[in-house]
Amino acid sequence: MYQPKSLHEIRIYHSRIIMSVLRQNGPMTKNDLALKTGLSLSSVTNILKILTERKLVTLGDKIDSFAGRPATYIVPVLDAVYSIGIDVTQYHVRFALMNLGEPILAFDKHEILFENTDAYWDRIAAWLEAFIDSNEVDREKIGGVKMATRVSVPYNERKGVIPILLDRAPVMIDIDDISRKFSKYNFEFILNTKVAGAVYGLWEEKELSDYVSLSIGSTVGGCVVRNYEPLNVMDMSDTYGHMVVRPDGRMCSCGRRGCLEAQCSSSSLFRRLGFTSEEAFFQALDQGDERCRESWEGYLDDLTVAINNLFMAYDLDIVISGSMAPYLEMRRDELDRRLFREYALFPIRKQLVFSHDGEYAAAIGSAAVVINSFLSDKVK
Repeated sequence: MYQPKSLHEIRIYHSRIIMSVLRQNGPMTKNDLALKTGLSLSSVTNILKILTERKLVTLGDKIDSFAGRPATYIVPVLDAVYSIGIDVTQYHVRFALMNLGEPILAFDKHEILFENTDAYWDRIAAWLEAFIDSNEVDREKIGGVKMATRVSVPYNERKGVIPILLDRAPVMIDIDDISRKFSKYNFEFILNTKVAGAVYGLWEEKELSDYVSLSIGSTVGGCVVRNYEPLNVMDMSDTYGHMVVRPDGRMCSCGRRGCLEAQCSSSSLFRRLGFTSEEAFFQALDQGDERCRESWEGYLDDLTVAINNLFMAYDLDIVISGSMAPYLEMRRDELDRRLFREYALFPIRKQLVFSHDGEYAAAIGSAAVVINSFLSDKVK
């Protein structure tokens, strides 16, 4: 379990806990907050003083009491800030809108093939403006816009490779040039979609402070999360997708054969059989399509090798996110049988946890980065 070290870390950690409880439960009294969070009443009082001064909470109605002073509801100011996450993948651009409340306010998705051209990035900028307008967001309250994409960038450099295309060579982009198109919204690239997804993991799986994040969608990648913080953010942070699981397998964009991404991305599962989506593939699978069954069995075999490797290497729970997560969760008996009964050398005592954000995990994670930064800055 995460243990904050400094007074500043404690203040931020307690503030997040209190804001999270208020987001989920609505207005509460101090006593209710103390009971719900497990914090002492004095700690809750001190944090609420800071949050009130920063205009993140306000006082609501009083509650009549038969003994002592009447209690007062603490009301979260949910619209104190808005954040927008954008996830750029090979075939889609996804948007997620958040504020300090739950659930996520809005989603949007556009189907478009990635191209590193001005027209492509201008199209995303136009979609962003339309997304803001359609949800009537006060632009003055937008704390930031973060874009998640698979960019491999050497530390402190501003040009990077986007290896998101399975059938073409990796693409070099100029981060500064693209950022200028979105600069009015405190824009920043999140240099790894899987890191962005891992950030959201701490919102959804609040008791998991240490785990392996594995995102499986049109690409495959991940990172290790320790004390709610993703490790190896730069350079090699997204290379799980390039562990070889089948040496004689399909050619990967990295130039090798049989990488996890080449074998187990959602695209490798459904597009090469002529389906247009995961949903269409699994409908055919459930209807007894033999081609789909053969492909699915091979897919599970390769994925099992990768997950076993991660269990052996890290001895941590594994959180699976991305567009394949809901389909894998619905068929977890097949996956569990391979992992925990057939192939394990000895009993694995860790577990698989499935994120419920599906294809929007990286967009939500990017938006969550803004919220986390906003709260951290406010309670300094």
